[in-house]
Amino acid sequence: MGDIVKLKLGPRRGLRKGTSALDWYERGCALEGHDADAAIHAYRRALAGRPDLADAHNNLGRLLHDRGELGAAEAHYRLALCIGRDVALYWFNLGVVIEDRGRTSEAIACYEQALTYDATLADAHFNLARHIERAALSAGDEVMLRRAIRHLKQYRALARALG
Repeated sequence: MGDIVKLKLGPRRGLRKGTSALDWYERGCALEGHDADAAIHAYRRALAGRPDLADAHNNLGRLLHDRGELGAAEAHYRLALCIGRDVALYWFNLGVVIEDRGRTSEAIACYEQALTYDATLADAHFNLARHIERAALSAGDEVMLRRAIRHLKQYRALARALG
């Protein structure tokens, strides 16, 4: 039969541990203020390891939105919502990108959804007031106009409280 060759193995060395998805996420957060490209890369690396990091989807969506990549941003906001359906900020950001894509009625629904989860989200009140007022004025609908005014008052009260 054949000869058995014994190989001598060297000393055992431990496996190097790679960067965790949460570390990539934290790196993305730290990079956002001064290197958006590196932050995008870091969020993508985080999501490659942990596709369930809703905040990474949201933050990546925001950076892509800032770049004008509206379709990709919308996709990441929607993925964030698949994971954290009750997070007002995800709904608000989805509303903004949908508004930027020209789908006003969908954006209004997103802003309303955001407010069901956080009634203190001032910018959602402002955006709703703006859209509802525009629709009320074109339709001559006084009830809708009062609704817009309620949102504007809520926005002003929240803005005063914040600053």
